[in-house]
Amino acid sequence: MPRYSTAFGMDVHLRSTTVCALDAETGEAVTRRFRGNPWGEVAEWMSGFPGPSLAAYESGYLGFAPQRELSGLGVDCVVAAVSKVPRSAADLSSKNDRNDAARMAKAILSHDVTPVWVPSPEIEGLRDLAAAHDAATARLAAAKQRLLAFLARRGYVYGGTTPAGNPRKYWTYGFLRWLDGIHPADDGGIRALAALRNEVEAADETREALLAEYRAAVAAGPLSAEVEALQSIKGCGVRARRRLRVRGRRLLEVPLRQAGDGLLRPRPEAEVERGLRAPRRNQRGRQRARQEAGC
Repeated sequence: MPRYSTAFGMDVHLRSTTVCALDAETGEAVTRRFRGNPWGEVAEWMSGFPGPSLAAYESGYLGFAPQRELSGLGVDCVVAAVSKVPRSAADLSSKNDRNDAARMAKAILSHDVTPVWVPSPEIEGLRDLAAAHDAATARLAAAKQRLLAFLARRGYVYGGTTPAGNPRKYWTYGFLRWLDGIHPADDGGIRALAALRNEVEAADETREALLAEYRAAVAAGPLSAEVEALQSIKGCGVRARRRLRVRGRRLLEVPLRQAGDGLLRPRPEAEVERGLRAPRRNQRGRQRARQEAGC
């Protein structure tokens, strides 16, 4: 990291931003609080300090929007990895906006800031769609669990076994046919069962719609060629997801099927090496035992 004359530590919130300007030569600190996040006013205030300078704030709720705004106004700004910023017990006991901004400014001058990669808005949109699909999948699983819990409390158990002797699985065609024949005796149970089934169906439709939107966005996005190349490999589809990384940076959740897991496993020689460690350790143990017995 190059040497900076001024470090701007920022504590960014939804409706306010606190900036601490720390002079590297004199150690003088000037702190100012901006209400409403006027990024143009913040950039103009920063331009009054000697350069070169660097501004940084912790990654968090506001994401990359402040960095994009300030970079567009000519301010050298980075997003610091919140887990890599050093903290002391005193910092945790006296935590406020002013102290957090000053701590970030000191971290810049001491080269303790680890910038995170800022994705483009298009790639960030793909990641948001993948996160929405994950949330919809979790809601569907929770809705199914509530329905099964309702059936268990009422004493309804989906039994039977397959021709191979295994228990029949839930949420198959046979399970849905069995569910159609469930009729609780009370009116409240009938209404509750109908509401729970509607919740499962709505969650499933939302999940499928998000998956379709995700497919369309990936096909029209900047990584369409990479994703198409991955899906051309036998065993790759759009059900389970794996993270696509380029030089250690996560770009988006790339959809892959379980059959493609072998592409992401360690090299065969590494697996062989791990398999040989235990026999080698046992052999050394036997040698030591023989030596002790001989002594």
